[in-house]
Amino acid sequence: MDVIEQLSVALGFATLAGLNLYLVVLVTGLAIRLDLLTLASQYDQLSVLGEWPVIGAAAVFFVLEFFSDKIPWVDSLWDSIHTLVRPVGGAVLAVRTLGLTDPQYEVIVALLAGGVTLVTHGAKASTRLAVNTSPEPFSNVAVSTAEDTAVLAGLGLMLVAPVAAGLVFSVFLFLAALYTPRLFRRVKATAWLLSKKIFSTGQVEPEKEFRVFGSLAVPEQLTIRQATSPESPEVLWTVKCVTGRVRAFKGLNGNRFGRLVADGKKPGRLLFVGRSLGGWYYVWIPLEGLAFRHETRFLSEDIELYQPEGKQRIVLRFTRGQHDLAERVLEQIMIMKRSVPSSQPRSAAALSA
Repeated sequence: MDVIEQLSVALGFATLAGLNLYLVVLVTGLAIRLDLLTLASQYDQLSVLGEWPVIGAAAVFFVLEFFSDKIPWVDSLWDSIHTLVRPVGGAVLAVRTLGLTDPQYEVIVALLAGGVTLVTHGAKASTRLAVNTSPEPFSNVAVSTAEDTAVLAGLGLMLVAPVAAGLVFSVFLFLAALYTPRLFRRVKATAWLLSKKIFSTGQVEPEKEFRVFGSLAVPEQLTIRQATSPESPEVLWTVKCVTGRVRAFKGLNGNRFGRLVADGKKPGRLLFVGRSLGGWYYVWIPLEGLAFRHETRFLSEDIELYQPEGKQRIVLRFTRGQHDLAERVLEQIMIMKRSVPSSQPRSAAALSA
């Protein structure tokens, strides 16, 4: 049981370090120093956390993180700096917890613990970047406070029931590993839109981005042909964009970069061509039954295609400097839809832009 408890505590330190390394060290160190926590023999190497220099350094950095964590975009900058610091800190805490003496095992445990901390850190950093897209600062304060509370609750659970804490952390890590790729895609898309907003020199002429097949570069032609083979489209026009929220379009997720393609062979639907780790892919977007609208957001110009009374919805995002381009794309989509006779009656809402 002692070995299981040690592993659970090591897992706990590695997990919580990804949320707030300095708070973990500070609280644990104060508990040891003030005799609120008596270390069992197997945790002797953690006694270094109770030294005043360690406590003092942790306190200073915790104060810095406490305030940085609650300021939009400053928190993301802080997280970027700590992409290396937190995994290293989590690895050191795990090695100290297990009290290993064989260098080869210490290296293995350090690598595993650092990976665990990196997963937690990735989930935290990705969530923060997503929260930063909201124009108000209160969500940052709420998320930061929730993270600090989770760290304190996790440390308390490790003290009272270390094995149960290990199970809780295992479930959390599983969920974080499952959803972190989605969060990273959102981070990538948000960072791209943000950079375009900051460094844009003005409105982009639609003609520079709105392409007909003859004006496409060879790599772009090959991309469309390779992704859609053998069902190669007759390209009327195509534009680069990134997807936003996507619902009920099989094979397509949010925050995917790709090309929106109008197919002359099948004018009643659009084609989205993109690339993932598995290679090129394409998804057809039928226009029948969909309504359209263009909305200007904080970071992007969004064209939303949705069923007024249904579940299908997809948002196509363009940068803030592409307002005219988004308007032109919307106009072309409406022309495509009107040119195809509907097989069933459509409501006035479905016909509106």
